[in-house]
Amino acid sequence: MKDFFLNFTKILETNPKIYWSVIVGIVACLILYIAEIVHIQNILGQMQGQDVQLIRAVIDPIAQRYQWSRIALIIVALIGAIFQYRKTKKMLNLA
Repeated sequence: MKDFFLNFTKILETNPKIYWSVIVGIVACLILYIAEIVHIQNILGQMQGQDVQLIRAVIDPIAQRYQWSRIALIIVALIGAIFQYRKTKKMLNLA
């Protein structure tokens, strides 16, 4: 276990792209979340006085698309971090 943590810290110190991949993924999710809020607020502004069920029927599919987009962004960021981790691990000839 000790060797794992020593190798892990050595890999992270060697390649900062691992950190940046995760950070960019989180920032992209936050930007997408803000875009979702603005989008839904604009729709609600146009639907003043409508039935609650109608509003829910309009907003739920939009919110679900944004949610899946955020999930996809996190998965892509993690795949990028894993790729950089393995690449650095090979470069340093670690087991």
